[in-house]
Amino acid sequence: MSETFRQTVHLLMGVLGAGIVLRLDDRGAFVFLSAALVAQFLVCDAFTRGHDVPVLSRILDESERTGKVPLKGGIAYAVGALFCLAVFGREYTAIGLVTVGVLDSISTLVGLRFGHHTLIGKKSLEGTLAGVAAAALALVIMIPWWAAVPVAAAAGIIEAFFPLDDNVAVQVGACLTLAVAGVVATGL
Repeated sequence: MSETFRQTVHLLMGVLGAGIVLRLDDRGAFVFLSAALVAQFLVCDAFTRGHDVPVLSRILDESERTGKVPLKGGIAYAVGALFCLAVFGREYTAIGLVTVGVLDSISTLVGLRFGHHTLIGKKSLEGTLAGVAAAALALVIMIPWWAAVPVAAAAGIIEAFFPLDDNVAVQVGACLTLAVAGVVATGL
């Protein structure tokens, strides 16, 4: 497993997922995210039962950590996005997807290479700060900078310290922070 490849897939899931969600109407976004969830669950079930899925088996060999449930991260992405869609709407969902994709990928890659100050577990201060900065930069394309910075900071704190799946928690935290800030994310 290549961590760089894995994190590239992670980043692309967030950014491409956000782009697709924004291009669709509300029902289309719901169908897309639901279909992604069902497809990933079925592929996960096939792998855990020992079946080989052409092309996907090779990609998963390169992108999944050893000993982990196959596609757990992708399933969590879809679950978090569906929750955000139901509670906050399409625009916020896209912001949540971009936030988790950019923040988690950059914080992991920078932390592995340059991380020297441990926050908790394997999370480093250097990785977290880099992830927050990268997420804020990505978000300013979608929302004002004064909203992007607290959203990225809250997401960084969640990613670094929340003990459960960050693929769900970061998305929900980003959307909640944006809602509390009172930013209307229409016109994306």
